[in-house]
Amino acid sequence: MAPNLTSGTFRVVSLIEGNPPASVNLTRPAFQSVYLNGPVTTWAVEQEGDNTYRLSVGGYPYTGVLDNKVTASIHPEQNVEWIATYREREDAYTISPINDDIKGWTVGYDDPKSKIALRIIIVRHSFPPQYLTTQLFRFEELDE
Repeated sequence: MAPNLTSGTFRVVSLIEGNPPASVNLTRPAFQSVYLNGPVTTWAVEQEGDNTYRLSVGGYPYTGVLDNKVTASIHPEQNVEWIATYREREDAYTISPINDDIKGWTVGYDDPKSKIALRIIIVRHSFPPQYLTTQLFRFEELDE
């Protein structure tokens, strides 16, 4: 995986056991929580700046945060710009909102259907720093 993520179509997978994909349901309410192992797993990634991106999933044009849960939405006010920071040691990314980069996408360690929450990124004291697998994601490019 290249450390420089570019615009494209991807599956975003968690590094917890089994590498479940971030997803949404087939039903299309105005917004819904993003969770692991759902039926819709195709993400559009649009690079906005240096390591900053707009993310959309399953036909929802926006992703945001509501009550510390990552959501997919049709509402423009839910549009969050995300920072995808490459973590070389783990060959994966942490994903944080641009306005709160100490928090990142986090899944339940033993829950393959976990909703993706926004939690403080935990860094283990080591050199180089290590991150929790529950807070690491890979972007798997899909052919269009």
